Parts: sequence; C-alpha cells; structure tokens
Amino acid sequence: MRLAYGVDQVRAAEAALMAKLPDGALMRRAAAGLARRVAILLKDGRGGVYGAKVALMVGVGDNGGDALYAGARLAGRGALVEAVLLKPERAHSDGLKALKAAGGRGW
Repeated sequence: MRLAYGVDQVRAAEAALMAKLPDGALMRRAAAGLARRVAILLKDGRGGVYGAKVALMVGVGDNGGDALYAGARLAGRGALVEAVLLKPERAHSDGLKALKAAGGRGW
C-alpha cells in the first residue's frame, strides 16, 4: 500500500515550512531538484545538459514558477530552454524573468 497525502495536507505542510524560510526558498529548492533530475535524464539519454533542447509546459502559479526556475538553472548550464506558457498572462513573473535572464525563451 502506498501512502498519499491530500491537497489540504500538502498545503498545510508547505505553509508551515514556508513560514520558517525566506520568501521563495521552497520554490527554488523544488526547482533545483527538478533541474537536477532533468540533468540526470539528459546525461543518460543525450550526453549532457550543454546544447540539449528542453521544452517546458508551464501552467500558472507556484508550480509554473518551479518549472521556470528549473528551466533557468538548465539554461544557465547551456541547455536551449523554451517555455510554452499555457496562460501567459498568469505566468509566474519572477520565474519567467529568471528564465529569460539565463537565456531561455518563454512564449
């Protein structure tokens, strides 16, 4: 049997943790973990991050911010990162700025 948590339980746990951390720290941790996992997949399948093409499907809110910050980290390592923003008007603005600053594209 697998243990699963409901949305309310996850949000409560996140809120308690975010209250103890600087603003944005949890999102940046999630982004770092995602970027690290993608880098491992790229290494196994293509030889590395540098020059790899990475496409992001980005929703709204903090999960979208996680993806954009992860894309920024990968772009900073030489990946060619493009983000497809499902709702551009509601994209995580700081995450999108970070992606663009690192050389990624969002549209």
